[in-house]
Amino acid sequence: MDEIVRPRYEDWYAGTVLDHRGGVLTVYRKPGSDLDKAVRSRVSGVKLVFKDAAMSEKSMLAQVREILADTEYWRERDIVITGGGPLNDGSGVGIMTRAGTAAEATRLSKHYDSRVVVERGTAVAGPAEPFTPSTPSPA
Repeated sequence: MDEIVRPRYEDWYAGTVLDHRGGVLTVYRKPGSDLDKAVRSRVSGVKLVFKDAAMSEKSMLAQVREILADTEYWRERDIVITGGGPLNDGSGVGIMTRAGTAAEATRLSKHYDSRVVVERGTAVAGPAEPFTPSTPSPA
């Protein structure tokens, strides 16, 4: 999907959800481009469904970066932000916090004038370098 929608449709594409059991690929996008036509011409073997999104993936990523850049500001206001990312349906962003409360979601949504979904959690780091134990020296 990435090669079809990036970078030509970065201002419209929001995300996808694949229902493996039903064989349905739902593509979320902002209206106003020929993205549907481009995807239909290159994707086969699944039923395609297109749904409108409020934000593009590009704008959601920018908003996540903005919120993450404000982590110290929010920490001083008792919201400990631990990660975040775009929502697949293009409706806003998901932010992980230490507490994960609805009150935090309300405060963040109001501050950024956009939908912010909050859940309790911590971002998971990628895989580390493999550990190789040192060879013990003879005693």
